[in-house]
Amino acid sequence: MLHYYRKQFLDYCQQADFSVRSIQALTIRLNELANFLKTQRIRSVKRVRYRHLIDFTADYNTPSIHVAKSRVWTLR
Repeated sequence: MLHYYRKQFLDYCQQADFSVRSIQALTIRLNELANFLKTQRIRSVKRVRYRHLIDFTADYNTPSIHVAKSRVWTLR
C-alpha cells in the first residue's frame, strides 16, 4: 500500500540531498510502518488514523527510545 508513496518520498529526499544514512533510516522506518499497517489489516492510506500512528510509534515491537524517536522523525 505504501510502496508508491514511499518511493516518491525517498526520491524527493535524495533530490533534497539527504544523507545516505538518513535515507536508510527513513527506508527502515517506512518498511516497519508498512508491516504494522499489514498487521492491523489497513489497506488504504485513507484508513490510517492518528491512533494508528501513535500505536506504531510507541508500541509496535516494543521500540527503544531511539527507535521511537526515529519513527517520529520519519512521520513528521
